Amino acid sequence: YTDEDGNRKLRYWIHIADSDQMSPRYSKPFAGARKRATSHYLPHTTISMFPPDLSDAMSLIAQRDSFALSMGVELNDDGSIIDSSIIIAPSIVKVSYRLTYNDVDEMLEDGVGYREEWELGALFDAAV
Repeated sequence: YTDEDGNRKLRYWIHIADSDQMSPRYSKPFAGARKRATSHYLPHTTISMFPPDLSDAMSLIAQRDSFALSMGVELNDDGSIIDSSIIIAPSIVKVSYRLTYNDVDEMLEDGVGYREEWELGALFDAAV
């Protein structure tokens, strides 16, 4: 969009699975997850905050509507977040497809992240 001064602005959205939808506060799974505090994503395994079946149901799976918490931000030219631009809202998202870090690195190296998946290249350019 264009701001009131005629400057082009881009809003970036970050979506995380909303586990509260399937594991309400003070439920048994919530208590266990609270003890673990986070999921750990390691190169060859994942140590999930929730039991595997529940964790899979909560995940942002490709081609499926999923409950999420979404944050929208705008960036300054130096890449810092414009505090007044932050929006946080519950949402339902449908992921087109999932990418690993290796997938993204490969797509950027091969140029696919700029030609066919231009959003990926735009995010990378905004980050550097």
